[in-house]
Order: sequence, then C-alpha cells, then structure tokens
Amino acid sequence: MKKFSLLLIALFTAAFAFAQEDGEFDGSTMAQPVRKPVETPWTQVNTGEFSEPVPFAHQRQADVMYYHVIWRRIDLRDKKNHPLYFPTEVKGTWRSLAQTIFDAIDFANPDNADALPIYNDEFCTIPYSREEVQNSLSQTRQVPIVDPESGDVIDYQEIHESFEAKDIMSYNIKEVWYFDKQTSKYYVRILELEPILEFERDNPNSNNYDDEDMGDEDNVRAQKTRRRLGHIYYEELRPFLVKQEVFNTKNNAQRLSYDDLLTFKRDFNGYIYAEDNVYDRQISDYIANARDQMIESERITEKLRTYESDLWEF
Repeated sequence: MKKFSLLLIALFTAAFAFAQEDGEFDGSTMAQPVRKPVETPWTQVNTGEFSEPVPFAHQRQADVMYYHVIWRRIDLRDKKNHPLYFPTEVKGTWRSLAQTIFDAIDFANPDNADALPIYNDEFCTIPYSREEVQNSLSQTRQVPIVDPESGDVIDYQEIHESFEAKDIMSYNIKEVWYFDKQTSKYYVRILELEPILEFERDNPNSNNYDDEDMGDEDNVRAQKTRRRLGHIYYEELRPFLVKQEVFNTKNNAQRLSYDDLLTFKRDFNGYIYAEDNVYDRQISDYIANARDQMIESERITEKLRTYESDLWEF
C-alpha cells in the first residue's frame, strides 16, 4: 500500500510538471492554455529560453582615437521600419518592439526586481518609479455631456485613457560612432533608446502637457502630441530583445531577433536630428526649414561614413 501511494504521488508530480511546461500553468483559477501557440505544422524550438545577447569585445579607452555622438529618430511610419511596429496586438509568439518593451517593464508585477528600468535622463542615471511610468502611459480627457433633447453641451466628464504599445510611433536613439586604432575599424553602438508616444488630445491649451505639439494649432479638437516615455539603457534592454523574434519580410523561415536587427544588422531607417556640439543644440535650433534640416542630417551622415575612408587616403 505504501509503494502504491508513492507511485501515485510520483505520477501526479510528473503530470503536474508536464502540464506546467506545456500549458504554462501559473496557479490561478482562470482558464489555462493547453499548449504553446500553434503556428507551424512542425515542432518549434523556443530559442528565447536559451538565447543571450552576444557580448561586445572589450573596448580600451586608450584605443579610441576618435568618437562622435549623434541622436537619431526612427519613424515607424516608414515602410522600412514596419517590422518594428507590427503586429499592433500580440499574435501568438509574435510581438512588436513596443510590446516587447512593455513586457520587459512588467507593469503587472511591481515587485519584479528583474523588470526593465526607465530613466529620466539620457545618461540613464536616475530611474523613474513604477508609478511615474504608468502615469506617463495615460491621460485625462474631458468628454462633453450632451442634452439629448436640445443637443447642447451641458457638462463635461473626465475619463482616463491608457496608452498601448501601438501608440508608440517613433523612437529616439543615441549612438556613438568611434574608431579603434588597435583594430583599425570603425564601430557604432547604441547607448540608449527613447520610445515616443503619439496621440490626439482634446485640450492643447491645458497646462498639464509638456509635450511636443505636432498638429495645426488652430485645430483645437484634434491636435497631435508627442510624449516621451523615458530613456532606456540599451545594454539593459538587449536581454529582452534577443528573446523576441522579428518578422523577416524576405524569408519568414529565417527570423531574426530584435537584437540582431537593431544591434548588428542595423536594418532600419532613421534620420539624425542632433549631434554633439559646443552649443548643445539640435538641428532644428539653427535650421528652420524642414528640407534644409534633412540636408543637414544627410551631411552629418556622410561625414560619419567617409571618416574611415579618409584615414586611408595618401
């Protein structure tokens, strides 16, 4: 009888272990998934369970002969950048870059010590609290209450709206381009990333907004606004990027991770809106015309590209 009881306990333990692995049982009373997402007729290997970011080679400061810092904006409306924006909703194991960042921040578990921190400065020194990050992902709007008989507005009601991953329409990234005299190579590394929310607000004259206006100031009811979510230290983000695959528009069977796409292949479009300078200003601060701003951006890009080749001219 004792052996039979031990056998039942062993079978129950094994069944629970397999059920937890296949269905990812979390101990709740809600309906649990019976298996991992079915996406292909063959067995898929979850590479995210054992993938780690490829570490960079150690860089000695004495070997850096030259470096230049630039700030670049990645607009997700650009067709080249669509693999970073889609899908707008989670679809099986497929997630957008913004959703990957939201999952890494892990708002559902405020006590998670491994959650991705968000900083309030580009040097990533002072982190935001969890409450501050959640407040930046919501807004309060005034919705008019209309009299059903006369059609007149009789009052206003405040509603709270929460932003989603699909509301992030661009990213600002800070890059360092440097030349290593030991290897005689030109390198580029991303230092930090800043997601930019884009939404419509109904009261652009409110004092509660410190955002960047985008629309026509005369169009009061539908003014586009940008809001900066905060700065993310890229090396802290990479462990989450390497575990998430990105859609490959050329061959779906050869998917890359977001870390591969952003760090090594750099398969995205963006334009430079600032470079380090003695005046600490952006291109828009000294060039007003949008066309001339793009020309200045291309000039800085060309300067970065030709620096290495200019070293080998005799």
